[in-house]
Amino acid sequence: MPWKTADGKYLKEGRGWTDSNGIKHPSNWMIWTEDYKKNTMNLTWEAPLGSFDNFYYYGWNSDGDALLPRPVADLKTSLVLQAKQTSASLLQNTDWYVVRKTETDVAIPAEITAYRTAIRTNYGSLKTAINSASDIAELQAIYRSTAGASEGSKEIDATKSSVVSTSANTITIANHGFVDDEKVYYNVGLNSDDENAAVIGGLKNESFYFVHSATTNTFKLSESHSNCGDAAVVSLTGLSSDGTKQTFTSQGKPGQGQTWPDNRMPKYDGA
Repeated sequence: MPWKTADGKYLKEGRGWTDSNGIKHPSNWMIWTEDYKKNTMNLTWEAPLGSFDNFYYYGWNSDGDALLPRPVADLKTSLVLQAKQTSASLLQNTDWYVVRKTETDVAIPAEITAYRTAIRTNYGSLKTAINSASDIAELQAIYRSTAGASEGSKEIDATKSSVVSTSANTITIANHGFVDDEKVYYNVGLNSDDENAAVIGGLKNESFYFVHSATTNTFKLSESHSNCGDAAVVSLTGLSSDGTKQTFTSQGKPGQGQTWPDNRMPKYDGA
């Protein structure tokens, strides 16, 4: 809020005003010093009210000390509708497989079926979370990530079998701190020739994965979140030949509104 007169009138910059004694003041009153405004003109400054999310709130109350919430029931209805629309949008690109199956009896590829099932499963999980929320804070939490194991990257030497196990499909990092369903970003780093190093077999460079089967010092990876109903351990098929500085960087643990399946992952190839 801006400057205010003693009788509670808010002033606008660049506009003249009349005080309670009927005295008119010019439009350039903002050039007055702060001391003159406060001690001579008896004006007071009110700090602007904080920003707010107008999806969840109508605005500030008249005292400017609390937000006016929208009805939780109405918010739930809107959020479930949004989730349904997102689900329909994600399904739309593969609907033609279903039409083709209906009209010509050509089988739908297994990867496409898996992707479509994951979308519907994630929608069901999200809808349940929305309807189970008791207040606005719980609704907002559905669409936020909680802090991950570390803001920094966890670096590994992916050329070592003691770090990358192709038999157990694990990555070993002492006290890594990752937890199941935490989202991590995989990067191969540079080799000694300053070129992209070779990937760990079974993974894709510059891709997001979800932590699976985490222990204190090891973890596995999944191409999808457990909310999709198909979280499965990625098979690590080989060490990197030259990736001594590969990294996994936490993106936090996503809320249930952030776990839609990614059709760029190999398990959904073709979607």
